[in-house]
Amino acid sequence: MAPHLSRTILVIDDEPSIVRALSGLLRRDGYVVGTARNGRYALAQLQAQPYDVIVCDLRMPELDGPAFYNLLTRQYPALRQRVIFLTGDSGGEANRTFLTQCGRPWLRKPSPIAAIRRAIEDVLQAFPHAEA
Repeated sequence: MAPHLSRTILVIDDEPSIVRALSGLLRRDGYVVGTARNGRYALAQLQAQPYDVIVCDLRMPELDGPAFYNLLTRQYPALRQRVIFLTGDSGGEANRTFLTQCGRPWLRKPSPIAAIRRAIEDVLQAFPHAEA
C-alpha cells in the first residue's frame, strides 16, 4: 500500500483495543491518525483540524455515532461526507434506520482490514481534500 503521508484519519471508538488495532494498522499504511473515545472528544479535535476520513463507531457513551453525525452535519457540513461507520450492532431497528437515512458507508465490527482500506480509499477518491 502506498504511503498517504498527508492524509489524516480520525478514529472514534470507545473500545481501546479497537482504537489501538485500527490506528496501528492505518499508521503502518502511512496515514496520520487521531483518535477520540466518543463523539464529544471528536468534535473537540475537529476544532483544531479537519480530517480526510472519519471512522466512527455507532454505539458510544456520552455522544454516540448518530448524535455525533448530526452535530457534525451542522457544525462541519463538508466533513459529513467523509464519515465511515463501524458497528457491532447493525441489527437494531434504530441503527438500521440511521444508517439508511444518513447514506454513509458502514462496516460490521470486526471487519477485515481490506474492507476498511477499500472504504477509506473510496472516500479519499470522492473527496480528496478535507476542509472544515
